Amino acid sequence: MIHILVADDEALEREAMLHILTGAELGEPIQVEEAANGLEALKAAQARKPDIAFLDIRMPGVDGLGVAEKLSLLPDPPIIIMVTAYDYFAYARTALRFGVLDYLLKPASTEDVYAALRRALREITKKKEEIARRLAAQTMAADLEAVINADICNSLRVGTVDDGDIQRLVTFRTGAATWDCIAMVAGTARPLADDASSIAAREFSRFFYALAERFLVSDLGLGKANPMLFIASQEQDAAKTEAVQTNSPIMNLLLVIPHAVRVPHADASQSFLDIRHVQEQVGGRIGQFYHRCSDAGGADFHFGISTEEDGSAKIALQTAKIAFNLSNAGRPVLLLNSAHEIQQRRGSSSNSLSAIAIAWLQDHFMESIGIWDVARELRVSPSHLSRVLKKEIGIGFGETLVRIRIARAKNFLANGISAKEASSLVGFRDQSYFTKVFMKIEGVSPSRYIEQIQSPQ
Repeated sequence: MIHILVADDEALEREAMLHILTGAELGEPIQVEEAANGLEALKAAQARKPDIAFLDIRMPGVDGLGVAEKLSLLPDPPIIIMVTAYDYFAYARTALRFGVLDYLLKPASTEDVYAALRRALREITKKKEEIARRLAAQTMAADLEAVINADICNSLRVGTVDDGDIQRLVTFRTGAATWDCIAMVAGTARPLADDASSIAAREFSRFFYALAERFLVSDLGLGKANPMLFIASQEQDAAKTEAVQTNSPIMNLLLVIPHAVRVPHADASQSFLDIRHVQEQVGGRIGQFYHRCSDAGGADFHFGISTEEDGSAKIALQTAKIAFNLSNAGRPVLLLNSAHEIQQRRGSSSNSLSAIAIAWLQDHFMESIGIWDVARELRVSPSHLSRVLKKEIGIGFGETLVRIRIARAKNFLANGISAKEASSLVGFRDQSYFTKVFMKIEGVSPSRYIEQIQSPQ
């Protein structure tokens, strides 16, 4: 059905136009609506949404150009053809601004009306084809986005992330090629056993996904940035359940902040859309989300968090894992800047030293090292490094190194290496001391840890 609006203050002219239009052979039925002035034309257009509008220029009240202007502002404006008894070519330029397709002089012949009508129908066909093309493109893009989303979440489930997937998705969504991100690793530090606290932790894991999806963005104050939130799926097959028993964190999360959605501010400190400000504020704001989790039953839960500016989501996630391994029940939330991002602007800033020191320890933890070795590498004094570590991550050098070593030792134990060998591989010279430290941090002995891995509940 083709809907046509004819607006003319002269009844005879309307009747003549109606007679011509109803005799047209268009291949589909038409319905013609009449209007005696501009106001009636606007009301009719609002009620019927015509495909084509024949408008007389000279009408009382709102003239034809006024009607054309208002119709051009509609979401799906009709094809407009102006009709007048005078050669008002002075109006032609104005009419073109409103998307007027044609301009007919009265009395318009049947041939002229049909010619204009055929041009209008071709434009309608083009519009429909363009709409169909856009819908197809949107559907294809949506399908592709869904695939990329799934790929990202599948990667997060096993503790990795592909920067290429992130870039493709950001480009699809915003047209930007760069992004900032916040990576989070959440879970319990000790392996799940059949005790009350571990059962509670497993039960809470069912709710964590919904809590993060519902509250994390708002609790971090990132609503205006329209970030993309990716959360590792809660679905686990037998292999994944075994991975959880080996102390894999139960959840990896990634917040991606596309640069294209940033709002410029004269003072970046007033905007959560600036990643540097996020780095400064997220530590305090994540506490709000942590308390929300604690209230929901996540008593043994803690987080490791990392931010990355103009860089790699993969590296941010790796840094978040380090932060998670350093956190404990007494300090459940730990924020670390990505060592990769910091090394791009390496200097004397105390804000960079903790992440660089931890990155260095990750490469040298198996050696016989002390704070002097790290301080010499970073060209700072040991006392300064000690103060920075205490301030940035809440623990001193000794505990930081020990926790890195124990985290690596657990990986060795989970892969069939004996406690004696694991102790030596991670830099402990005394196995009894290794056992003592392991029990202090994990709450179980290395042998009991191995038993829990080999006999998952």
